[in-house]
Amino acid sequence: MADSVLMKHVAPGLGCLVAWALFASPFKAVLQVRATKMLGSLNPLPMVAMWANCVAWLVYSFLTVDIYVLASNIPGLLLGSFMTISCYGYADEKTRNIMVQGVMFFATVLTAAGIAVSFGKFDHAGTVYIWGCTTVFILLIFYSAPLSALAEVLRTRSSASLYLPFAAMNVANGLLWTAYGLALGDLFIYGPNMVGVVFGSVQVVLCIVFPSRPTAERDGKYAL
Repeated sequence: MADSVLMKHVAPGLGCLVAWALFASPFKAVLQVRATKMLGSLNPLPMVAMWANCVAWLVYSFLTVDIYVLASNIPGLLLGSFMTISCYGYADEKTRNIMVQGVMFFATVLTAAGIAVSFGKFDHAGTVYIWGCTTVFILLIFYSAPLSALAEVLRTRSSASLYLPFAAMNVANGLLWTAYGLALGDLFIYGPNMVGVVFGSVQVVLCIVFPSRPTAERDGKYAL
């Protein structure tokens, strides 16, 4: 009984708190962008992925009537929207184009999944399965988005293009939601979050092995 309460309520409750911290971790940097009117080394792509990830999980929470998944992603949707729009305003043309491509890609994926579950005449289980697959796909992109800077980190031997608090929150977030998913037997929750723990751990290791060294702003090369 105690184990059930721990895994099904305490773990996701803590998961909500850690998820909020994860989503808010770039917030200070984004406020700095707004204050200086320069994007600097901040990579806006994780913000775009955050926005899409939270939209997908909110719909999944509606389908599965999961209050913990719902509660954890509402702040992320609001923060992701604010930070994406803020970064777009101070990005150069190349980065803006990449951001637009990201938004259009996720919008297309979400729309296609929505059409499939709305007009495909699936039963509820089929609808949850299709939307769950879509959500997992987007979540894995969200977890891996900071690793778009991997080549830059290895080339410069500096983790200035990574953000350690974000990586650490990814690991903690992934562990808690993995525990909750295992307790529910929900592969769509524990599967991608296990992968997220690995991706986050790689970022943490890179930050330790290649300490951040301040660098001048690089033309068109931004990372979180």
